[in-house]
Amino acid sequence: MAKNLRILYSTMHTKLLTISLALVLSGAVYAQDSSIGSEKNPFAQNLQENKIDIYPNPAVEYLIVQVSNSRLQKAQFEMHTLIGNQLSIQVEDLGNGKYRIPVENFSTGYYFLIVKDEVTRFKRAFKFLKD
Repeated sequence: MAKNLRILYSTMHTKLLTISLALVLSGAVYAQDSSIGSEKNPFAQNLQENKIDIYPNPAVEYLIVQVSNSRLQKAQFEMHTLIGNQLSIQVEDLGNGKYRIPVENFSTGYYFLIVKDEVTRFKRAFKFLKD
């Protein structure tokens, strides 16, 4: 009886994981295709606002953050290592939604830049490589 329950639990668990993954992937595809017909898709407006590009990637001396079509009121930036340690950074505002972050003293590897705004409750992470 216990063996049958374990097999049933394992099968159900596998199916649940498969369904969850399918839902996540279908949501990602839906969100990517959402720029057309924004009146019908609630995700479309979010994707069209706060367009954020980071470059160059990989970065050597500095990282540029370009924020366009933004409703961010007080953009803040956090830098984290791949394992989650927060690093101190100095962000230079270049104007027109463009920021420069020096990374020349960072070790080679992957990092996460978090762009957030507590006023609008916006938060997004970007992974980049420091060469």
